Amino acid sequence: MRWIIRIVGTLVVLVVVAVGAFLLVPAERIAGLAADRFKAATGRTLTIEGPVRATLWPRTGVRVQDVTVANPDWAGSAPLLQAGSVEVGVPLSVLFGGEVRIERLEVREAVLTLVRDAGGAESWDLIGGGGNGAGDGADDAPSGPLPIEYALLNGAEINFQDRGSGSDWQLRAVDLEARLPDPAGELDVSGSALIGGQAVSLDAQVDRMGDLLAGTLAPVTAEVASGGTRLSLEGRVDLDPAAFEGRASAVSSDRFALLQAFGVAPPDLPAGLGSESVDVTAAVTLAPAGTIHLRDIVADLDGNRLSGAIDVDPTGERPMVTANLAAESLDLTSISRKGQGGETALVSETGWGREEIDVSGLFVADADVTLSTGPIILGDATLDEVRAKIALDRGRAVITLQPLVAYGGLVTGDVVVNGRGGLSARATLDLVGLQMQPLLTEFADWDRLLGQADATLRLLGVGNTALALVESLEGSLSLTLGPGQIEGLDLAGMIRTLDLSHRGEGAATVFDGATATLDVVDGVGTGEMSLEAPLLTSTGSGTVDLGAQTLDWRLVPTLRNPEVTVPVVIRGPWDDPDIRPDLEWLGRQRLEEERRALESRAREEAEALRARAEDELRQQADRLRDRVAEELDVAPEVLDERPVEDVIRERVENELIDLLLGR
Repeated sequence: MRWIIRIVGTLVVLVVVAVGAFLLVPAERIAGLAADRFKAATGRTLTIEGPVRATLWPRTGVRVQDVTVANPDWAGSAPLLQAGSVEVGVPLSVLFGGEVRIERLEVREAVLTLVRDAGGAESWDLIGGGGNGAGDGADDAPSGPLPIEYALLNGAEINFQDRGSGSDWQLRAVDLEARLPDPAGELDVSGSALIGGQAVSLDAQVDRMGDLLAGTLAPVTAEVASGGTRLSLEGRVDLDPAAFEGRASAVSSDRFALLQAFGVAPPDLPAGLGSESVDVTAAVTLAPAGTIHLRDIVADLDGNRLSGAIDVDPTGERPMVTANLAAESLDLTSISRKGQGGETALVSETGWGREEIDVSGLFVADADVTLSTGPIILGDATLDEVRAKIALDRGRAVITLQPLVAYGGLVTGDVVVNGRGGLSARATLDLVGLQMQPLLTEFADWDRLLGQADATLRLLGVGNTALALVESLEGSLSLTLGPGQIEGLDLAGMIRTLDLSHRGEGAATVFDGATATLDVVDGVGTGEMSLEAPLLTSTGSGTVDLGAQTLDWRLVPTLRNPEVTVPVVIRGPWDDPDIRPDLEWLGRQRLEEERRALESRAREEAEALRARAEDELRQQADRLRDRVAEELDVAPEVLDERPVEDVIRERVENELIDLLLGR
């Protein structure tokens, strides 16, 4: 509005000269005088190429056609204003030296080109520094706001360029009406325009226009509407510097399509967070420094209600957002696999999402957000209560759970999402007292495990899709279960009978406790587990392919009485794995047992043969001994006590002695 007031104010010279001399001075002279006075006041060139006509009826005034007001040289060749016609109505008392005021101003078929340079100079500032400099007659310029009781801008086109920010937008079919009966009183403005093809309407009231022009806060109400979007303000406003305090509301059923008119892409809000409807009210303060402060926020986003406070500081490299938000509950079914019913960025009906995850939103602003909610429904999952702190710094978000309450337990820790140089994510979580059946049902479509568990999760992934993230995961997982049961599987019965009928409804394995650990490399977890049950114990090992969502696990349960061991293989997709005794292993085990039995029998038979051979050898040795003893004429026992060689040598020696002695 301010630029309209300034332009109109500088045209007062045209009004005074034309009306004051319309009976005495030819039209050409009126146009020349107006152009000279305008040039002296503003330093700009005013050209009137059409006729100039003074009027007495229906109002006293002047009508000119084909009016052009030049822009400063730095703004380019396009004029500031080109108007098909300008009509000014003044009270008759002006002709007799009365107060100069405009009862009616009508500008039709105008084209305005407004430029702000990188240094902040404004081409529409005709009195200040936006022009080429005022001439010698600058002292003749109006010293204050010119009273205008009614102003009309009809069929106008406005082109705006901000060379500092690079923004460039156009208004077409601009119709604008302003009423200001008292220069210091109430201003009413209404109008419409096409902006970027969007029809936009405006209604605004300023209670004390004098305060606004004097640089103090003035009461104001305003509403801008376009399509299914309506923005409203009520409070006090100042123009220089821009400031506001009061209440604001925003209602939209078309995802703020109005933003497209200004070259801003509307936010792609998912259902549950404003996709269908947004209704926000808040107490708003726009500080002179440019910071924005929202208090008493009440936001209805597709039926989800949020409340709290937000501060925005747009003066840094990126806007800084500080917020404290709360909600009694949130239904975010739309962002879950169940709610979408198909491919999403995170999950799909066929596995992890393959769509590239857009992380550009991480760089829009820095943030420090505290969020507290009641139940959050994610379609396939439900979080009972969330207390979280979100810190966003240059594309890196850290979500700290303080804690999250879900599935009967608590989740604490943090999740880091880093968009710098591509997407990476890290989770460091501790889970205490979680009920496994609802958790696994909602996240893995597996409802067979009942029990309360504690778990730790330390994982890091890198990739621009959910599938790439999961397939790159590195880290570890551990799980400790208290008493519970595995439904649909009677391990003891299956082991005892080797019958697969021990699977299905009514079958169960009750256990006293279980533990499992996984070391994850490239999205594949390799680990071990153990289970203690009243009827059996079990150990196991295997792999979990997190990317393919498959299991390849072998349990080795052993019945307590009678003691029987039969391995069980768990293999296939984790939502419906194939569970059966490892009959191949059993066959190998039986072959191994038979081999060991044959080897044992062979060893026994060889031992018996060896014993018999040794016995026969002993008998033969005894017989030979007896014959030698008989030949040597000694008792057999002598040969047992002394070497045979010694006995023979002694016998030979004795016989030689006897021979020599002639005995």
